[in-house]
Amino acid sequence: MAKWESKGVFKGMKVLDFTIALAGVYTAWQFADLGAEVWKVERYNAGDQSRTWDPFVNGMSALYCAYNKNKQSIELDLSSQEGKEVIYRMVKEADVVLENFKSGSIDRLGLGYDKLKEINPKIVFMSLSGFGASGPLMKYPCYDAIAAARGGFAASNGEPDGAPMKAGNANCDTLTGIYGFNAVLMALIEARRTGKGCRIDVGMSDVVMISCAETLMDYGKYGKAQSRFGNHDRFVAPYGIFEARDGWVSIIADSQERWQSLKEVLSLPDDPRFEDHAGRIANRDALAKQIEAVTRTMFRKEVEEKLLAVDVPASEILPFIEAYTSDHANQTEATSFAWQEKIGNIRFYNNPIRFNNEVCPIHRGSPLLGQDTRDILASVGYTEGEIQKLIDDGVAGEHMF
Repeated sequence: MAKWESKGVFKGMKVLDFTIALAGVYTAWQFADLGAEVWKVERYNAGDQSRTWDPFVNGMSALYCAYNKNKQSIELDLSSQEGKEVIYRMVKEADVVLENFKSGSIDRLGLGYDKLKEINPKIVFMSLSGFGASGPLMKYPCYDAIAAARGGFAASNGEPDGAPMKAGNANCDTLTGIYGFNAVLMALIEARRTGKGCRIDVGMSDVVMISCAETLMDYGKYGKAQSRFGNHDRFVAPYGIFEARDGWVSIIADSQERWQSLKEVLSLPDDPRFEDHAGRIANRDALAKQIEAVTRTMFRKEVEEKLLAVDVPASEILPFIEAYTSDHANQTEATSFAWQEKIGNIRFYNNPIRFNNEVCPIHRGSPLLGQDTRDILASVGYTEGEIQKLIDDGVAGEHMF
């Protein structure tokens, strides 16, 4: 087993990570990618619930692998007093604690902020939950699609006469994770200045609502909620997705100059309905049909190249595998290979943040359950004999699945 090695701007920082599933896990992943030592605390003989989610490769959840690289796993029975005592030792060494259980659960375990700040006053403690720390929904579970439903995101997506639509990926989870990451960074700056940490509460539904700020603007101006516009925009036209001969392209002409350029490149006929911005908005559907009458005769790459050549933003819609392996993704090192236990060398996404144009290194894949239990216990002062007793007593584990 390769020894964990810290590299990156957060080298020396320790993060105590109780998060499960995705939103909080995504926050912890950012710290791990940027060099923090992230101790992923997992339930004894069970682990992060995402370990059980399809699809599987050689018995490993692909989703779990995708979001837990660069972390270390310690397996503990937190219901036992001995397990709690391990956490108390770990928090003495930690800078950050992350958790995303249902609101109040961590406090009932005896591991909440009020208890841990007695041990380490500088600790920054983030609780990330579905509905925040107050309100009538705070006690209920929440996943990405629930947050999209409650926060207004799903209602604002889809075809005008169709059903509301969630995003294809877990965008609400990942956006919440990014908000959590930024909140912890701000609190760490304050803790460095004052010597005192704080508790941060982030609710997924709140994050989703603020991501729909345009809807609130619509309501304030027009007194009604935003309508769904499918693959086109309500404020700019053309702005959206258009059919091509071999797929789809995204095109935006957000100024009169760009409209004229697009019109010339696609040899669109003069039409008084589309002469100015107001006309193009009022006749959005007719405009889209006129553009598609041309783009359907062209390959998507051809549309992209011709429009980009005249400064009209455009892109072919890339299927996932094309985006993943495109020349741009390869040249910018969007992905790289790393060793994943039980699977072998697999391709991971690199963190998109670059410092001095350097890619954040992937020094290991996602840990097996309890893979680092012994190393972490030793790092906080347990002797070899004490570690073995904790394992023999079922307080700590190394089940390695």
